[in-house]
This record gives sequence, structure tokens and C-alpha cells, in this order.
Amino acid sequence: MQNSLERLICSEEFVQLFSILGISRFGCEVYLRLLLEGPLTLSELSERLGAKASQIYYYIKELVSKGLVEVSRGRPTLYKAVSPSILEKLYLEKLEFIRDNVIKRLKTIVPVERKIMVEEPLVYVVKNWKTFLLKAREVANDATKNLIVCGDFEFVNYLSEIAELKEKEGVNTYILLYEVPGITIDYSNLPRVRKLRKYVSGDLMVIADSRIAVLSQRRRGINEKPSYGLIIEEPVIIDHIEQDFFYKWIRSEIIRDEPVKLPTSFTVLRLAIYETLRLRQSKCKIRVLVYGKYVKSGVNCVVEGDLLDSILENGRGIAQLTIRVDGNIVSVGSQDAVIEDIAASIVELRGVC
Repeated sequence: MQNSLERLICSEEFVQLFSILGISRFGCEVYLRLLLEGPLTLSELSERLGAKASQIYYYIKELVSKGLVEVSRGRPTLYKAVSPSILEKLYLEKLEFIRDNVIKRLKTIVPVERKIMVEEPLVYVVKNWKTFLLKAREVANDATKNLIVCGDFEFVNYLSEIAELKEKEGVNTYILLYEVPGITIDYSNLPRVRKLRKYVSGDLMVIADSRIAVLSQRRRGINEKPSYGLIIEEPVIIDHIEQDFFYKWIRSEIIRDEPVKLPTSFTVLRLAIYETLRLRQSKCKIRVLVYGKYVKSGVNCVVEGDLLDSILENGRGIAQLTIRVDGNIVSVGSQDAVIEDIAASIVELRGVC
């Protein structure tokens, strides 16, 4: 019995809970001892905890002030822990206070915009699994045009609600699922999005609008959690990751692949081209609005024209749209375009099918 009590008293989970209430580790031990064996006198507590009565009295006062210990009026004075139900209510009230008075104030802080002068790519490391998951949700929720998700069933299911919401908001959402030993895919509980496929393997990944990516190594088993994750804001790296995703996408097993709804926007040119090829097979007449820059001059531009051709040659690495703009033929490539007329950052597709 004594061993089980000691394990309970020394449990790190209890220490974390009590720290929210402003109670130290030893204060936590005093409360748990009173909960298990109380009511007790100060001398009895001193004997059971192996500490001086004066030291214990300090922590008793702390617990009493926080409303976690009751004090008798008789002699000798007895101390009794309040029930876990009362502790729970105090804990939830504290969390509500923190949310209303601290977190809300933090959210009003607007980061100072500044140009970061660095030679290395903007890549940040996260070394906490829960923080990685929360960052993945945050990035997915910020998508306004394109959302790419890749991962095992648990990871995809974790982002399911946001993915469905984003698609309802008009965000083109592409999900690539892969299997992990021990994690069964529940096909009846997959996200209800138009674009969902399965591939042999892949990393845990979320990309929003080709602007920011969250990336971590794939899990090889149900109990394995990656030791770190990457937050990537470097356009060149994100472009390479999106290309890799696209090549996996076109080779993957289709679970659900419905046509996109016009009008719609893409920041990933290859996906835009892939969808225009499908739309043209359905005899859709498509107009293309391009936001980007002229390759030769580097001047920003916005052009609109009728789609003439969609070229996707994976063997040669060619991906471009050809459009007619005021009688001129204009070729549109991705952001790293070299041979095309325009390097596109956003492509908007309009038309009638």
C-alpha cells in the first residue's frame, strides 16, 4: 500500500495540475496525503511526509488560501483535503481566468513587421509533438486558396474538421493518406473532401497557400512520435516539397477525386494545370486570371485571358498554361519559371462547364 501511495504522490501529472493552481510540488504532496489519509494533524503530516512541522505548516497555509484544504476549529487542529470535484471546479475557473485575462491579451499583441536579413532559409524547428500538431492545425486553418495535407490516418483525422471547413470556404483541399503499421484506416471516417487519395508512404505535412509548410518524418508505428518538426517559410523549399507532393498525387490510389468547382484559385501551378486538363475533357471553357511577374523584366503583373492549352510533361519537367491575352499568346509557368513569359504566384480559373 505504501509503495502505491508514494507512486501516486510523486506522479508528474499531479504536479503539472497543481502548478496551474499555483501550488508547488511539495504542496501537491501535502494535499494528496490529506486526500488519502486525512483528516490529519500537523504532527501526523510531519511524520508521514518526513518533514519538519514548520515547513509543512507553510504549505498548509498555501493550500488553505487556495481553497484546497479545510481546517477544523478544535484542538488539536485537523486538516482535511477538499474533494477532487471541488479541485476540478477551481482548476477550470483558473483556466477560464487565464483564457479571459491572459490569452486574450496575448492575442491582441501584433508582431512588429520587419524584414529579416538572413542568408539561410527561413526554417524553424519544433521539438514538441503536441506543439507540432497544434501548429499543423493553425497552418491548415490559415489556408485561403490551397491546403495540402499528407499523413497517416490519425494525423489526417486530427485535421479532418478543419479540412472540411476549408473546402466549404472554397479552399482547394488535397489530402494524401498513407498507411502505418498498427494504425487502421477507417474509410467511413475519412474527411469529406473532394480530393482524397492514398499513397504507399509519405511524411506528416501541411502546406497552406504555398506560403508556409509544417513538416515532420512519417511514423513507422502507432507508438512512434517524431522527435522534431519543421516550420518552413522559405518559398524555394516549399516549391520543391509541393512538386514532390504532386508527383505522389498523380501516382496514388484514388479514394475520392471530384472535379473542382469554378471559379477557384491555385497557388500550386501543377495542380491548376492538372485540374484544367480534366475540365477541358469535360468541354469547359476556361478563362485564366494570373497574378505574378514577367520573367524577363521581373515586373509584377496581372493578366487575364482564354485558356488555349495546358501542358504537363513530367518527364521533361515542363508545366505551363498557354492563354490568349488581347490577341497575344502568353505562356504561364510557376514561380521559378525560366522559359515562360510569366511566373505565376496565383492562378484563378473561371469558366463554364
